[in-house]
This record gives sequence, structure tokens and C-alpha cells, in this order.
Amino acid sequence: MLTNMRFLNDNDYKKVIRQWIKNLISYESEDVLEDAELAAQSEMETYLVSRYDTQAIFNTGQEPEQRSALIVMYLVDMALYHLHANIQPNDVPEVRENRYKQAISWLKDVAAGKISPVLPVKVIVPGEDNTGNIALGCNPKVSERF
Repeated sequence: MLTNMRFLNDNDYKKVIRQWIKNLISYESEDVLEDAELAAQSEMETYLVSRYDTQAIFNTGQEPEQRSALIVMYLVDMALYHLHANIQPNDVPEVRENRYKQAISWLKDVAAGKISPVLPVKVIVPGEDNTGNIALGCNPKVSERF
């Protein structure tokens, strides 16, 4: 579940990209940057939502040091990839493409249960509709009898 507030902040980018390059690829527009971040966050949530509480993970009210360093790092990599792809999709810098692929690989391993990061686990409440949780075996039984 996405919110309209940014999860990432400008300091999160300083470790991996120079400010002037970030300004250049985002057209010095907060809207362009925010759109790339939200696209990356939405993409990341698709891998995490079946096992983890994505609302708690991406809580924008958290202090920066309370956020998962891995989530922040991979989300920055994914957002930067989307920003570069927005400019020239066929000519994304190799470092951005590699870091994006590494992020997706990590997310696939998390979704498959091969990696268990320290993140808030999704709580399944008995009596609630959990039909979308295939990984947790909560789909309703289907009869093939007529």
C-alpha cells in the first residue's frame, strides 16, 4: 500500500550518486524523482507483500535510522535505474543496470523464502479474508464436482 509521502530522502542517494547527476537525471524535478521512487517501491512491494508487512516497512513516519538499510539501498538502486531508463532506455549505465538486477535478484530470493531479512512479518488474522495469500496456503478450497 503506497503512501503519497516519500520513504527515501536526499541523504539516501548521497552514498551512491553525486547530487548534480541526480539533479540531471531527475530534470531537477521533485515530481520526477518521487514518481521514480514510487514506481520502485511499488515494484519492490510486489515481491515482499506475501510474506512481509509492507505498510510497516515503508512507514514514512520512521526515523531514517529505523528503516532497513537493505530496503533503502535496493530502493535507491531501483529508483536510479528507473530515472536513467526514463532518459535513454537502451543506454542505462552498466553500474545502474547491474545494481538493479542485483536488487531484483535479492527480492526474488526473499519472495521465494531463500533469504529471510529482518523485516516486519505479515500477520495473518483468523477470520479475515486472506484469499490473496497463495504463499501462505490461504486460498479457498475449490470443488470440481457439478
